[in-house]
Amino acid sequence: MTLTVDDVAAWLPEQLTAAGDAAARIQRDLDAALGSAVTDTAALTWSGATAAAATARVETEKTRGSAVSAALLELRTAFTQQVTNLTEARAKVVALRDDALNQPAPMGPYGVAPDGTVDATARIAYLRGQSHLVDVDGLVFQEALQAASRSWNLTQALRTAESTATTAQTAIDRATGALRAAYDGLGDPALNVPAAAPTAPAAPASSTAAPVSSSSGTTSHSSNGSETPSGTGSGTPQYAATGSMPTGPMPTGDQAEWIRQAIEVLRAQGYDVQDSDAAIIAMIIEKESGGNPQAINLWDSNAAAGIPSKGLMQTIDPTFDAYKVAGHDDIWNPVDNIIAGSRYAIERYGSLSNVPGIVAMSSGQGYRGY
Repeated sequence: MTLTVDDVAAWLPEQLTAAGDAAARIQRDLDAALGSAVTDTAALTWSGATAAAATARVETEKTRGSAVSAALLELRTAFTQQVTNLTEARAKVVALRDDALNQPAPMGPYGVAPDGTVDATARIAYLRGQSHLVDVDGLVFQEALQAASRSWNLTQALRTAESTATTAQTAIDRATGALRAAYDGLGDPALNVPAAAPTAPAAPASSTAAPVSSSSGTTSHSSNGSETPSGTGSGTPQYAATGSMPTGPMPTGDQAEWIRQAIEVLRAQGYDVQDSDAAIIAMIIEKESGGNPQAINLWDSNAAAGIPSKGLMQTIDPTFDAYKVAGHDDIWNPVDNIIAGSRYAIERYGSLSNVPGIVAMSSGQGYRGY
């Protein structure tokens, strides 16, 4: 064991919270700068090859910057997700140490070694010096037994603390590596040296099969009774939008933040998701779950098959598992659910705007589950 009792006692887990807050602030500032660059460029009244090149360059830098933003989000999560565990581990070690050291007179404290070993040498010496005591050997045995018990509890707490610290360090190292890679991908704008262009992600291995069986007539998603069959042939159905997309208003409040975070992760994965797609995602959410992250469909064919649709985007477990992203694997987490549902929609239909329900609404029809 490499950590000592004093090492753990000196921990300051709250500093990780401060570091996470700093990463979040940088992320928000970066997102604001990227958004302003795109907006300001689009507002310029110019045209031609130079204008097109400038617009393309801004979009490229936005894509690269979004990867940095997503990495900052991962770093913030890495900083903050272990704070509670570290705090509890430290508190346990300190409480056991202090209880051993703060025993009252006349016997006084136990000895506590850096590795968590507790001994009763001084207390046993005191007992042997008390000639009036009956059965001194029995009392000495009890003290030795108590010291052994305290040693076991404290060394176990120390091992738990070390394991918790290792887990936190691994998460932070991974997030730091992702941030460094995203930063290196920016290239050098001053020299106009491009980094490697992001590539579209490969479809997950399990996406070669429909998330649910087409022969069973079940659906991949459903929350409002307008089920869409999961496929009737070997090919993926194609949908072409007609007219303008009925994207509706942009989301606000918690939903806007969930969608914003999900879009950042999707961009980091190489998906071409535009800011305007937030309105499409919001419409899908409204139609599928009414905006309730805890929504679950317990009556349709998926539910009958034991795989009910869950969460904001009403994904079933097989679909979620096939399209989730590492670090975002909680189907009930609104951000994780949006990521998986959006990846499924993009992989299956080519884009979010090509989701059947959105296409149907563009031609004045009712929404259909995707």
